Amino acid sequence: MFTIAAFKSRRDALSYAEAMTRAGVPVKAVSTPSVVGSSCGLSVKFRSGAIRIAERVLSYGEYGTFLGFFKQ
Repeated sequence: MFTIAAFKSRRDALSYAEAMTRAGVPVKAVSTPSVVGSSCGLSVKFRSGAIRIAERVLSYGEYGTFLGFFKQ
């Protein structure tokens, strides 16, 4: 199972993807599913087992446009 982290800003999405990679989590930038309703169109996809790391990475950065985590 996968989780996506959705952002309103492409910049935040790409910055978060880079931070996740530095934390050792394999990620992929993907189109945001339409059900999320983000206008940026870019999210970060990762294995759901890494959710704790994902939350920690989120808390360390400044991601004011974060919309939430969504299971896929």
